[in-house]
Amino acid sequence: MNNKSIALLLVAAFAALISCTSGLDKDVERLTRLEKNIDASDARPEQAKLNELLEEYQKFVNEHPDDSLAPTFLYKAITLSMSMNQGEKAIALSDRMINEYSKSKHIPEVIFLKGFIYENFQSNYAQALKSYQDFIKMFPNHELTDDAEAAIANLGKSPDEMVREFERKAAEAGQ
Repeated sequence: MNNKSIALLLVAAFAALISCTSGLDKDVERLTRLEKNIDASDARPEQAKLNELLEEYQKFVNEHPDDSLAPTFLYKAITLSMSMNQGEKAIALSDRMINEYSKSKHIPEVIFLKGFIYENFQSNYAQALKSYQDFIKMFPNHELTDDAEAAIANLGKSPDEMVREFERKAAEAGQ
């Protein structure tokens, strides 16, 4: 291989690297712009904008699964799907996060949220209990551990039942 061939090969490799990076940068820019548009909108953003953002988060993760931002965007997709009342989607995205990004800093919250979704979106108390117990076992010193324990104690109870129980305990403590 002569010097001209080596130089051309290096230029081609550099161009390919730049084009990949610029595509990634454009994707991040697009997501940032969408987030800012939603943040700047009224108290209730348009459903179409929320759907677009959710799709873009998932697209980013699908197209750039090894990028350091992929777990963060997947986490944002989970919380956005919850805010959009899409419990099934949030569970599916949570499972993907747990399976593909098990070392992510978001994993404790994802496991906790999975219990919350099962409990509050699907009324699946058995799965909620399992998720909360998994969370407590895996992260006994996490700041959400007390919340997981409280959720277990109140699983399946109506707000009225919780109030009555609180009042009963308060009355017993006052005796």
